[in-house]
Amino acid sequence: MKVFRIPIALRLFLTVLLTTVLLTTVSLGVLHWAMQKNFAKYVADVEMQKLDHLMANLAEVYAVHHDWGNAIQAQILQIEGNAGPDDYDRLSRWWLRRQYDIALQQRYFEEHTLMNSDNLTKTQEKQGLTEEELELIRMNLPSEFQPFEGLVFPLNSSQNLFRNDKSTNDTLANGKKKKQYIAIPDRLGLSSRLSLYDLNHQFIVGEPALDQMSYRPIVVDGKIAGYLGLKPVLDQDDASSINFFSNQKRYLFLVYAVTFLVSLIAASLLATYFKIPIQRLLNGTRELTKGNYLHQVKINRNDELGDLSNELNQLAIILDHHETSRRQWVADTSHELKTPLAVLQAQIEAMQDGIRKPSTEHFASMLRQVTSLKKLTQDLADLAQAEAMQLKCYFSEVNPWTVIQQEIENFRPKFEQANLTISAEGENSLLKIDIDRFKQIIVNLIGNSIRYTEAGGQVHIHTEQSATHWTVYVDDSPLGLTDEQLANLGQRFYRVDDSRTRSTGGTGLGLALSAKITEALGGQLSFDHSPLGGLRCKLTFPKDIKQ
Repeated sequence: MKVFRIPIALRLFLTVLLTTVLLTTVSLGVLHWAMQKNFAKYVADVEMQKLDHLMANLAEVYAVHHDWGNAIQAQILQIEGNAGPDDYDRLSRWWLRRQYDIALQQRYFEEHTLMNSDNLTKTQEKQGLTEEELELIRMNLPSEFQPFEGLVFPLNSSQNLFRNDKSTNDTLANGKKKKQYIAIPDRLGLSSRLSLYDLNHQFIVGEPALDQMSYRPIVVDGKIAGYLGLKPVLDQDDASSINFFSNQKRYLFLVYAVTFLVSLIAASLLATYFKIPIQRLLNGTRELTKGNYLHQVKINRNDELGDLSNELNQLAIILDHHETSRRQWVADTSHELKTPLAVLQAQIEAMQDGIRKPSTEHFASMLRQVTSLKKLTQDLADLAQAEAMQLKCYFSEVNPWTVIQQEIENFRPKFEQANLTISAEGENSLLKIDIDRFKQIIVNLIGNSIRYTEAGGQVHIHTEQSATHWTVYVDDSPLGLTDEQLANLGQRFYRVDDSRTRSTGGTGLGLALSAKITEALGGQLSFDHSPLGGLRCKLTFPKDIKQ
C-alpha cells in the first residue's frame, strides 16, 4: 500500500499561508476588540483636553475654600441665597454645569478680539439686546475678563441668555441684586457628562459612571485635590456606535482579504523558489545512485541549497575518483597476480609435457614465484585492512634506533650484493609503537633504496629528534626522481621504473603500505629529493608522553 505524502514545496506553501492567515486573523480580531473596548474611553480622553479652563477654575475654587463641599455651598448661597434641602440637592448638581459654562465663556472670549466699552453699542445692535440685558452681560462675566470687541453670542434671541425666568429685579437675602446666568450652547455636550470626585475617588457631584470614566487630576499648589471625571459619549449599543464599528468591520475585512491574497501569492512564489533547486538536487542524487558520477547539479544560489549542490558535485567527483581507483586496483591486482601465476603454470606444464625434468633448481624457481604471490597477497590484505582502519597493532615501548640497526645488519648481504655503501648514525629514544609494524616499514624503505639505487651508490640513514618528535631519514643516491614522480609515490602499484622493479621483485605496494601503517601507528611518512641525489624518505613519530 502506497503511503500518501505531502511534498515539501506544498508543506512550505501551506505553512507560510496558514501562518500569515492566522497572524492576520488574530491581529485584526484583537484590533477590532480593542477598538470596541477602548475607543469610547479614547474619545473621552481627547475631550478631556478641552477642559483646561474648567480645571483651572476648579483649582482656584478649591484653593479659596480648601473643601469641595464648602466651595459648592458658598457659591450656591452667593447666587441663589438661602435654599432648602431639595433645592440644595438640585443646585449642587447644577453647580458643576455652571462651572463648565463659565469656563466655556472664558474660552469663547479668548478666541475673539477684545473690544472696549465704546463699542458695546455694536454688540447691542448685533444681538438686538436691551440696555438691561447688556448690563446683565457685564454683571455675569468673571471679574478678570473685560468686555470683548466684536462679541457675537451664538444666540437667536436675547431670551436665551437667561438660565431661568426670574425677573432681573430679584434680590438676594442680603439685599444685593441676584446675578443672572448667561448660557452659551454646549455643542460637545460635555456638561451633562461631567462629575467631580475627591482625593479618594469618592463621588461628589455630577454624572457618575460605573466604568470607563476618564479622569484628570485637579492640582492645587502641587498637590492633587480631586479628580474631574468625564463619562464617554459613545456606547457600543447605540446606533451611531454600531454603524461606526460596522464600517470598521468592512475595512478590516477588506484588509484581511488583501492580506490573504498577498500571502497566497508570496507563499506560492516562495514554494516555487525552493522547489526547483530541491528537484534538481533530487535528480542529481538519482544520477549518482545510477553510477553517473560525472553528472553535475548547477544551482547558482548563495544559501544552504547552493552549498548543498556544491557538496553534491564534490561528492560526485570523489565517487568518480574512487570508482576509477577501484577499477585500477582490480586491474593492477589482476596484472600482478597474473605474472607469477603464468610463470608457475608454464613451469608446471613444461614438467607435465616432459620438457623440463623435476629438479631442485626448478622447484626453487617455482618456490620463488609462490613466495612472491604470498608476499603480494599479504601486502594486499594488509593494505586493505589499513585503508579500512582495521589493521591490528600491538603497542609497546620500543627503542626504534635499535630496531633500525638490526634491520641494517639483516640487509648487509644485499647491500654488498648490490654494490652499495650503507652508513647509519642515530640516537636512542623511546617510542610507543608496534615493533613488528615498525620493522615492516623499515624493511620496505631499505628494500626500496636497494632496488632503486644504482650500483656503486650509497644509502645513508640518520635520525634527529626534538622534545616532542623523533624522525629517521633514509637517503639514497641516484636514480633520482622528478617532482611528478615524487607526487605519485605512495600510491598503490606505482613504480618509478616498471621494468627494473619487476626484475628485482617489486610489486609497487611497499611504499603505499608503509604510509598506511605509519598513519595507523600515529606517525607520518613523506618523500622528497635527497641531498645524495636520489630519494629521501622521512619517517616521523611523536615521542612517548611518559618519556
